[in-house]
Amino acid sequence: MRGSHRSRAQTDLIAEAKQLLADGVKELDLISQDTTYYGLDLRPTRNGSIARPENFRAATKALPTATPTLCTLLRELNALPGDFWIRLLYTHPAHWTDELIETLAACPKVARYVDLPLQHIHENMLQRMRRETSQQYIVDLIAKIRARLPGIALRTTFIVGFPGETEACFQTLLDFIRDTKFERLGVFTYSQEEATIAGRMSHQVPDRMKKRRRDLAMAAQRTVARQVSESFVGRTIKVLIETEAKAKELGQSKVLSWEHGLIRADDQHLSQLRGRYLVSRGEADAPDIDGRVYVRGHLPLGEFAGVKVIGHTDYDLIGEPV
Repeated sequence: MRGSHRSRAQTDLIAEAKQLLADGVKELDLISQDTTYYGLDLRPTRNGSIARPENFRAATKALPTATPTLCTLLRELNALPGDFWIRLLYTHPAHWTDELIETLAACPKVARYVDLPLQHIHENMLQRMRRETSQQYIVDLIAKIRARLPGIALRTTFIVGFPGETEACFQTLLDFIRDTKFERLGVFTYSQEEATIAGRMSHQVPDRMKKRRRDLAMAAQRTVARQVSESFVGRTIKVLIETEAKAKELGQSKVLSWEHGLIRADDQHLSQLRGRYLVSRGEADAPDIDGRVYVRGHLPLGEFAGVKVIGHTDYDLIGEPV
């Protein structure tokens, strides 16, 4: 399905970032197969697997001083002049280190947002998916990130209907969604593919049950999303103004997203969005996949602005210029 990791030279990445910023770009998104693995493929000795958290931490500490890592890349990007965001996507939960958390805390240009795909939380499912993490490890990691980085938005994705997922496994996932209250969350149904280990597993889940579980999981997250949105009302946040909202877009009030489009049609709060609005994003909103901040008023496009949140829909915020 994919090849080996291959890291681009840090000098190459910095040069591209400088050019993008010179062209007026306001957000740099770091995306890869496993962003947290950056630089580890350059270690001189590559014996054995470093997928498990303890092996990964040991390999990171053993790297030669000059080897680039995600931490060195973030620090150098953060030092570039200008007002812009750096967004971290596709981080593997097994490959987080204390140094990475401290680097995020020390880099103000890194958006307080982390994409942390977990896939599941039930112990048996994590083993069957070969996720290299335990349920307790995930719980502890989330607590550590939130404690050191107050206000951070955590995005995750889960897969329902993976072979062997029982009702008890799924209920554990639902409880975890309700209890953890991820700021951003999406759900996929497992897709059986030929010539894969999972595709040959026993106890395949029927498609109808997969869809039912996806809908239940997204319904649980919808309740959480409303609470998260409500917590922003009255606060002033920094947003990036992107474009003027079209009337049809305001009527639907949904992001171009495969996760949220399924469950937004009957939003009861859309009556708030009438008149002229601008479309913007906050630190908690990655392009295309997360919510938006609809701003009532006039502000220059392509620039950052301060906005006071005065309302919300399920997934989006409504604000006005400070």
